[in-house]
Amino acid sequence: MGMRFVRGIGFGVVLIALAATVADGHVPDWQKAAGGKRTFEVASVKRSGPDSAQGDLSLDAADNYFHTGGLFTANATLINYIIFAYRITDSSQYPLIQAQLPKWAQTEPFYMDARAEGNPTKDEVRLMMQALLAERFKLVLHTETRQLPAYLLELDKPGTLGAKLNPRLEDGLCTVAPEKPAPNAKAPASRAYCGLIFSPAEELLRMNIMGYTMQQMAGALSTAGTYAGGLEALPIVDETGLTGKYDIELTFVRVRRGSADSQADVVGTTFIEALKKQGGLRLVKQVAPVEVYVVDHVERPSEN
Repeated sequence: MGMRFVRGIGFGVVLIALAATVADGHVPDWQKAAGGKRTFEVASVKRSGPDSAQGDLSLDAADNYFHTGGLFTANATLINYIIFAYRITDSSQYPLIQAQLPKWAQTEPFYMDARAEGNPTKDEVRLMMQALLAERFKLVLHTETRQLPAYLLELDKPGTLGAKLNPRLEDGLCTVAPEKPAPNAKAPASRAYCGLIFSPAEELLRMNIMGYTMQQMAGALSTAGTYAGGLEALPIVDETGLTGKYDIELTFVRVRRGSADSQADVVGTTFIEALKKQGGLRLVKQVAPVEVYVVDHVERPSEN
């Protein structure tokens, strides 16, 4: 779920992401592209204290990050590390995973300090994080396919894309890590961002998802629809048949999470209407096979 929020909108959402080597041998396409199993050269994990730094590794689903000479630090609870390592973009998965963790894993933050060889991509760092979680937390996961309520993401008109859904032509722009600017240095020129961004658009809300496969976009749409579009917190399953990476831009009336409003009560373009009219996509609610993550084992790490 690469996700970034413009200051002032105030969504208060945990930003997290993931990659996957799980017990049943399932290997996602992004992980195959990242080259399989990888490890940090050196890494330490310890419970965060009051003086622990925030860390410089952004635990989101986007490919972008600043290159820091192979040095990575992060400060987060285990669920954030899991979502990052396995690149889970569907927020409906988060509470399911969290509920399987022991209490300490749900509440205690851990500080990670690691070094990697060369200039790895963010997905390569995810694979290193997977190995670190397996080594230090003894984490074992597997995936299961369950029949659950879900939304199917389909093309509204077969073979036709909406005006605001476009193939991404500049593949790879978001995987090259720029150098982190020196303190007080002039800010670097803006560069392509891949992920989910919300920004105000007069009285409406503009949502951009950039550089995602349709499977990744389905997860991001589930998150966006739940937190800003009035959708039920259900997974979205990609049934478009589209391959490659895409950008989408939708403008709609925001429905706040927990609001008494519903899609039917919204005055103006709803999230579902924008998805159909602007993106050429539709959601069909039904029981469908959904891949879920199951935590088989986890242990509190010894500090090292």
